[in-house]
Amino acid sequence: MRTSILGGEIARRSWLGLSRPVLTAWALNIVAALAIYILGGGQAWAIATALGLLITVFATTMEWRDKPSYASRRAHELRTWSRYRRGEHVYRNPGDPAHGDPDLDPGWELPPPLGNTAPLPVTGTGLDDMFILRHANPGERHYYSVVIAVDGIADGLRGDTAYAAMSMAFGTFLAQMARTSSHVRGLQLLHRSVPHDMTRHTRWAHGRVARLQDARLLPAVESYGTLIDTVSPLAEEHRSFLVLRFPQTEAFMADTARLARAKSAPIAGGIAQVVRDETERAARLLAMAGMGRVDVLGERRACAVIRALLDPSRKIDRHRDAAWGTCWPSYIGGRDCVAIGPNQQWRTRVGHIRPRAIEPVTLGPLWLAPLLTGVDADPGDDDLPPMPTIRTLSVRLDFVPAHRARAATKGDVTADQARKAKEQEKGKLDDGSTEVLASASERRRHDLMPGSGHHGAIYTASIAVTGRDPDDLDRACLRVTEAANDSAITEIDWCTGDHDVAMFTTLPLAGGLAATPHTR
Repeated sequence: MRTSILGGEIARRSWLGLSRPVLTAWALNIVAALAIYILGGGQAWAIATALGLLITVFATTMEWRDKPSYASRRAHELRTWSRYRRGEHVYRNPGDPAHGDPDLDPGWELPPPLGNTAPLPVTGTGLDDMFILRHANPGERHYYSVVIAVDGIADGLRGDTAYAAMSMAFGTFLAQMARTSSHVRGLQLLHRSVPHDMTRHTRWAHGRVARLQDARLLPAVESYGTLIDTVSPLAEEHRSFLVLRFPQTEAFMADTARLARAKSAPIAGGIAQVVRDETERAARLLAMAGMGRVDVLGERRACAVIRALLDPSRKIDRHRDAAWGTCWPSYIGGRDCVAIGPNQQWRTRVGHIRPRAIEPVTLGPLWLAPLLTGVDADPGDDDLPPMPTIRTLSVRLDFVPAHRARAATKGDVTADQARKAKEQEKGKLDDGSTEVLASASERRRHDLMPGSGHHGAIYTASIAVTGRDPDDLDRACLRVTEAANDSAITEIDWCTGDHDVAMFTTLPLAGGLAATPHTR
């Protein structure tokens, strides 16, 4: 069975295990202290001021056990206070009765976390059926995204060999997308679990029963009806989506300009042509990888997906009235969750699954199955009926070209081997962290050897859990956490105070991962 180990990166390899912003702050602090000492002529007040500055900055920016520093926590609280003061945590849909009320509606045309995101104007380019989003937010390279619906791998009578083959085929698809000849530099995988709508099956059963002539079958029919009534509140429906990410690189714009000149089309037409060609290639490779039916979504279907991911009362496939400007339901962000809907009938909580939270153990192709399809349904209580646990799991992948990945791996292997040799020389016995880090970097070095066809990847995951009220949400999060533990995930970092912003990382927008020196 094909296996992998994802959780080997249990700590940073920087000096003292600190993040780069902290190390940068320390360096600037030391320079400022030296400047004060020199400009003060070495007097007592200059020495005291420099020492006070050093101690204050070191104490407020020090990170303990991968926890945020005091300065980071205070900065986050200040940012949250500023957001709430400007009303960035509240959005009102145009159909909301409170829309336009100055006391309840801050007046945002679109939700603030979207930033500068809008559909690419492709009307009149010959590619009017394409729905391409342009993301031009500050602090990151501009990029375009396309949403694809996939069936995925169906459950059933499959053995480990079949799952391993499908996993390998999907890995080949990722390697094809990561090649330098491809403009796709990253993708997002989404899995949505919602209550299954039994209406179509019930209608089918009624039609079949109406044609029955033999009265001896009535007990079986009644038994089947009872079974439907029992299963309906607990049945889940699983939907999968994939989002392609096209950064606005020099090579991408050169190809779009060439196509635009060749066809005397506007630059938007050239962009749409390049994106369509790459999307068709990706859809073909996905079908070859055994992902079932693959559909590239237009505007209405994509907007219906976004609306349904935010508001579970809306169906994913009902897209007749869906549009970009109106697909966003009303919501009010809070410290513990987001209240969604004009009557706040849904509560959503979002958490991040950081790479270090994944245990460094051998994982097979089905390692996420408990979290994707194995979460128990809510049994209900006196006020609420039974219902499956509504959740969305999002995984964002950014591809790293092979040569950059090898260079980074070479540095990590060197640092790990040096640390290991130093500890052996001193006779130190650690808790196994050094060995886990060394084995992780060595595995990457072996996987990225020239000729392997592999490229690097940086990934992050987030999960959104929805309940019908705060108590229902707490129970749902507890069940999701238990399923995550069964999936070798030690913890989910819930986004306290930022759920309204983090919620957008679980939408098909290909966002949620900051650029690094390896992905720029």
